Amino acid sequence: MDYRRYLAETTVAGDDVLDDWRWLVGPELQLWRVTKAGGALLRKPSDGSIYFLDALSGTVEQVAGSQAAFEAAIASPVNAQRWLMPQLVDVRAAAGVQLGENQCLSSKSPPFLTGRIDPDSFETCSVLVHFSMTGQIHQQLKDLPPGTKIGVVEVLVNCESADQDFET
Repeated sequence: MDYRRYLAETTVAGDDVLDDWRWLVGPELQLWRVTKAGGALLRKPSDGSIYFLDALSGTVEQVAGSQAAFEAAIASPVNAQRWLMPQLVDVRAAAGVQLGENQCLSSKSPPFLTGRIDPDSFETCSVLVHFSMTGQIHQQLKDLPPGTKIGVVEVLVNCESADQDFET
């Protein structure tokens, strides 16, 4: 499998994408690639190591010590499924969901709130909006014990920096 098939086409600034995730990824990690499934591959400039930001689970982890090591690791079907979610991307593409530039898949019913991944709930979303919303929600939920009932989640989106229109 050519993993590049599952990377989103992005031209947006990496700092803008990661702005609402800095609480987790810190100041040093930089955006390298966005996956079509709404995850992000990050690079640490000081040593070239690669990290995976899982926007579904709200976690970041080092996955390779270098780009070459990442290329070897992504060849594993287990890693490819975990980092790229190719089955989800392929199911949505077969259903007619097409991603444009600066877009990824994002769930209308986020799995971190519902407890399950429903492929039918994933639709096209601005990369900036997806990472802003998921970052803010995970930051609000990070200190809650598992099983906590959630009543209200507040998300602030800067519509001027997003590449889609919103009704107010």
